Amino acid sequence: METLEQFIQSNPHTLELKRALAVQLSQSGHSYREIRDILQVSVGFVTASRQRYESSGVAGLRSNYWGTKGYL
Repeated sequence: METLEQFIQSNPHTLELKRALAVQLSQSGHSYREIRDILQVSVGFVTASRQRYESSGVAGLRSNYWGTKGYL
């Protein structure tokens, strides 16, 4: 199973990286407001990232976006 540190080092997409960093900073004792200022995200983003990690682990931090269906 992939750890949070391995996930961060694997150079994921920007949104996934911000989620992982938000969780890591939260675990190291930073307040949600400090994380908001460091990562330039909302407090809601930090809360949601932490909840996703607690419920699903590293897999919860991955983006489930596959793009839109082609029109042609």
